Amino acid sequence: MKQESSFRANAKSPAGARGLIQLVYDTAIKYKDEAKYPRLQPDDLYDPETNIAIGSIYIRTLKDEFGGMYEAIAASYNAGEDNSARWLARTQPKEPGVFAAEVGFAETKNYVFKVMNNYRVYRELYDESLNRR
Repeated sequence: MKQESSFRANAKSPAGARGLIQLVYDTAIKYKDEAKYPRLQPDDLYDPETNIAIGSIYIRTLKDEFGGMYEAIAASYNAGEDNSARWLARTQPKEPGVFAAEVGFAETKNYVFKVMNNYRVYRELYDESLNRR
C-alpha cells in the first residue's frame, strides 16, 4: 500500500488502477467472487475494505505462483505474471537479489527495489504479529 498509493484510498493511476492497493478492474474481477464481492463495480475499488480484500487474494495467488519469492511477487504485481515468470525462467536465480537485478523493465526493477526496501523497514518496525517492536 505504501508504494502503490501512499495509503490514499482515492488514488488512481494513469493505467486505471484504483485504491490503496492500486488494482485494475480487470484483475479485481478475477478475484471478486472469492472475496465475496459478486457485484463489484470499478469505483468499489476505492473502498479500502473492498480493495484490501480483493488485493489480498490476488497477492496470495502471486505468492503461491512464485513460491514466496517476494521479489518475483513484486515484479509480477507491477509488470504481470507472464513477465515475472519469464525473468525467473531466464535467470533461474538461487538468490532473490539476483532475480531483482535481472528484471527486464527499468520501472519494474526500481519498483521491486522500493518494495523490498519498504518490506525490510516494516520487518524492523513490527514483529510477525504486527506488534510494534
